[in-house]
Amino acid sequence: MKTSKEVLLESIKEDLLVYLKSGKLSPLPFLNELNLNINKVEDSLKIHFLLMDEVKDYILNLPMMIRELKVSTNLTKEISYNKIRGSIDWKETIRQRLNTNYKDKTLFSYNERNKLYNTKENVVLKKFIEVLYDIVIGLNMDRFTGYDWYVEGEKINKIVKEIYEKNVYMSRINIEGINVTDRMIEDVAKNRSKLYSDAAKLLRKYRQIINFIDYEEIKKLFEKTFIEIADENTLFELYWVVRILRDNACNEKMYIVDGTNNKIASWEDGNLLYNIYHNSTGSDNLIFKIGFEEVENIENEYFRRMMAVVKKTHEIADKLFEDKGTLGNIFWSGRPDIIIEIIDKNTGRIVKVILGEVKYTTDREYMIQGLKELLEYVYYIKEKSIKGMYVFDNPQSGIEVEGILFVDNIDFKPLHNEIVKVYGTDTKEILL
Repeated sequence: MKTSKEVLLESIKEDLLVYLKSGKLSPLPFLNELNLNINKVEDSLKIHFLLMDEVKDYILNLPMMIRELKVSTNLTKEISYNKIRGSIDWKETIRQRLNTNYKDKTLFSYNERNKLYNTKENVVLKKFIEVLYDIVIGLNMDRFTGYDWYVEGEKINKIVKEIYEKNVYMSRINIEGINVTDRMIEDVAKNRSKLYSDAAKLLRKYRQIINFIDYEEIKKLFEKTFIEIADENTLFELYWVVRILRDNACNEKMYIVDGTNNKIASWEDGNLLYNIYHNSTGSDNLIFKIGFEEVENIENEYFRRMMAVVKKTHEIADKLFEDKGTLGNIFWSGRPDIIIEIIDKNTGRIVKVILGEVKYTTDREYMIQGLKELLEYVYYIKEKSIKGMYVFDNPQSGIEVEGILFVDNIDFKPLHNEIVKVYGTDTKEILL
């Protein structure tokens, strides 16, 4: 039986939260394999916040609660000719007429009642709805409405947009230039109306999460929503990256993956520099491709037919997707789940490459398939500095190559003196 997502996350969540708090490693590059396109750690936390049950409940009840919005009033004395917008103050009217023109029967003094929308309660309310609006619009939450984890997302997005953009009373609350202080939030949190008190409490919670103040809440929030968002394979890859860092790295430098560079972390050990990459071909020094020109002159019937299969695959793929050259002139290409490049700091040259293949499985056949893929990486990897130079089992290359297969709970015998290692989730320590 596979290790559950809950168990996987439980074993690495403390490490993840340490990385998150320091602004280092985030789960985002792993989540982005699901095409979520979340770009910042803060964005991830905002989505976590929006997925909180109490936040979703507040939004869904907002169309009814907004009717409780209250305004304050004040009376001002106004002087006008003919137009009267309140109760007439006859004493003041007579005085004004005597001071100007006592025969003027069109002059009146009256008490005008003005509605004030910028109360402390309304300012806090508007600020919270603005936070929700910024999340929904700024993170384009509409793109997530088809995901199971964003339950009632379409309705939530619509309510937030309509309240912020179209509600006439909300539009009259002007918070531009107003600093909503913690004291204001605490005061409004005591209000008897849930419209105001819940808005204040949730705004306070939002600030605590974004600023990493309520660490325990972030742990619960992160665990719940990451379980909902991440699929099993994604979490399993993240699990092994964290295990590698935990068991081998010291004073590591983390990198935010931006789509152009998949380097996750680097650390030093004596004269060696370690760089770890996820779902990548590593640095520009390595090649994981074999072109047709390298193999087309091999005279072997089996191999000739193998090439024919690959070429026909490319040909049909081009027709299917009307994209000529989709696969190019490539006989074989690969991209390991994990690459660790070990570099001599004095020379700047790679001295060892560790290639990792992750298989979230307890099935032997699938494990052996992963082993085959891993061995392809090991045998086919090339060194870019010398055209066509294969690295493994090549005396001319100064790079040592090793493979690691990461699997789930499978009973297997330990390997000795092999070019690959196999680690399962019950392995105590990951040794590079």
